[in-house]
Amino acid sequence: MGAEAARHARLKQLFMAVADLAGRAPRQAALDAAGASPDEQAAVWRLLDASDRTTHFSGPISRASSLWLEQELPMGSLLGAWRLVRPLGEGGMGRVCLAERADGAYAQHVAVKLVRVGSGPEALARFAHERQILAGLNHPHIARLLDGGQTPQGSPFLVMEYVDGEVLDDWCERKALDFPTRLALFDTLCEAVAYAHRRLVIHFDIKPANVLVDQDGRLRLLDFGVAQIEGEAADGPVGLTPAYASPEQAAGQAPGVASDIYSLGRVLDVLTRALTLPAGRRAELDAIVAKSTAGNPAQRYGDVASLQQDLRRLLRRQPVQAMGYSRSYVLRKWLQRHWPWALAASALLAAGGAFTWRLALERDRAVAAEQRALDEARTASEVSDFLVNLFNDANDSEHERASEVRALTLLERGHERLMRDLADRPQQRALLLARLGRVLEDVSQNKRATELYGEAIEAYRLLGQPQKLTELYNALAFSLNRLGQFRRALRVIEDWQQHAPLTDGDVANIDNAFGTVLANLGRTDEARARMVRALASVGQAPDHPDLPRLTPRSRQFFSNLALVELAARRPDEAERLSRLSLDPTHAAAYRRHNVLALALMDLGQTEAALEHMRLADAEAVRRFGKFNATRHRVLRDQGWLLMRAGRLAEAERTLRLALQCAEESGEADQPSNAMTLSRLAEVLAARGHRGAALHTYDDALRIAIAYEADGDPVGLARIRASREALLSRRP
Repeated sequence: MGAEAARHARLKQLFMAVADLAGRAPRQAALDAAGASPDEQAAVWRLLDASDRTTHFSGPISRASSLWLEQELPMGSLLGAWRLVRPLGEGGMGRVCLAERADGAYAQHVAVKLVRVGSGPEALARFAHERQILAGLNHPHIARLLDGGQTPQGSPFLVMEYVDGEVLDDWCERKALDFPTRLALFDTLCEAVAYAHRRLVIHFDIKPANVLVDQDGRLRLLDFGVAQIEGEAADGPVGLTPAYASPEQAAGQAPGVASDIYSLGRVLDVLTRALTLPAGRRAELDAIVAKSTAGNPAQRYGDVASLQQDLRRLLRRQPVQAMGYSRSYVLRKWLQRHWPWALAASALLAAGGAFTWRLALERDRAVAAEQRALDEARTASEVSDFLVNLFNDANDSEHERASEVRALTLLERGHERLMRDLADRPQQRALLLARLGRVLEDVSQNKRATELYGEAIEAYRLLGQPQKLTELYNALAFSLNRLGQFRRALRVIEDWQQHAPLTDGDVANIDNAFGTVLANLGRTDEARARMVRALASVGQAPDHPDLPRLTPRSRQFFSNLALVELAARRPDEAERLSRLSLDPTHAAAYRRHNVLALALMDLGQTEAALEHMRLADAEAVRRFGKFNATRHRVLRDQGWLLMRAGRLAEAERTLRLALQCAEESGEADQPSNAMTLSRLAEVLAARGHRGAALHTYDDALRIAIAYEADGDPVGLARIRASREALLSRRP
């Protein structure tokens, strides 16, 4: 059901993206740009054919509607000073006609919109009120409302400025406009919409067909006849365009700024989807579109200006808000903006060391235009000074040489010093706590990393900077998961969901974290649903993966879904997903070899399983060293597979080495080590070492019981049952 739901959502997304386009060629181009597979394209074309096909009702209804309008107001009719000339178009809100001035005062052409609203006093009074508001919109890129009134039959009409122009997306395609020029046009559209919003007017039907560009390249926003006053619900059905209408519009809710932002996001996507852009810029643009068109209005941009600012950052190669502000991303954007300086600084750094780097940093401060960039540069300098002084302390030590100072000892010394020396600089202390936590995690010191992540989260909360929390929550949750503290990891994810501001990308990461932890707790159905949703957010479906568009992130999601399937005893599916996620060059290749090995063992492919487990161990040693927490987990699974293969002596040696890794990495008292001890006890029992097995079971129970009150039994019942079964056997 999960896969089918994901496929349905994907087809719906594709259909909505092309349904409003005219002609087969534009629709085909949009499907190709969206990366639709051949099966998906065939399904969408069937839907389009069905939607375009007329029924035996549609013809009579259309003819009756046109006949009624012709009988009510035939061309040539007078409405005040205006004579109807010819129809221009027809939609859900009424009919638009070209009209000319008929009182002889001067020659002028206008667009007259015959509006279909209720004819009762309340409806007409509301229409008059809205017309007065719309008449006050005086902006160079909004078609002006000139006049209005009622037809002889009592229906309202609007007289609007006539714009002789071309629909926005057609203009862009015909002129073959480049990316910056299209964004400049879109920015002009945003200015017009923002102007209306400042006067509490919501357009409510923004789409390319309502944006014309005249022969001079001047953009004009039309059709404010559908517009509504912010916060007021419509009296009845409103003519909307499904491909551009927000979910809340479709549900008939009161309009708001978020509805227009959704429509702007859809227009932006249409204008730029077919363009060929560098991968990084495409990812940033997709993130902006995704934030604009989020299903939850609270997750969209707060106003049109915020959307414009992100697009301007994109053009200036500055960090885009929709992408989040991870360290690597911000640094990459800085290098893109200042690559000549970065190149020069890199060369000088190799020759001159830290002094030249500081000069380059000072240069960046001098030319930075934004206060945010200045603040971040200042913080980075202070952090750098702190770390330089920390290593200087190591060099000046009377009792030990710098080369003899262990990295972990130095990191611990850094933590003590930052808590002491930066007590009056909470911003710098919070940043350093987060960075030291990341360093500790990178060297497989997960237990200590969780402590620093927790301190950093609390520090940023006290600073009132919730936007800094997302990356920390994600890191903390997965560190706890690696330690075997699954219940605590679950609480961290729930806290993350509640307290951090979330983009669509963050929601996908939360689903990924939930899926991983829930699988370890045995809640495989919930875990699978979360992982399927995470994959859908990156345009992937488990049953029909889009192989050309596999990214490191989607591979990670596939790998975690493989773990879910493994926990659900579906090794064939786990093997397929593991192979899909496997990238030998990726930093997490050891983990994916590990999962694939477990799946192959469950499928009875013992030698292939052990080979992938050896690859996992070799990769863990290469990346993290001989004794670390990462290798502990790999060796624990390797020992388990060796036992199942009947190679008991080798299994015992492997599991004892795993215990040594746990000891060296500070995880000897963690739930993850209880699992290792339990497996070693089973191997010892199988080898006939009853006393040693019971003693090892006792060690495993002691750790598991310590975490039982916190809801992390880590197989406590199974450990107890195995021990009791061993006791019941005769010596």
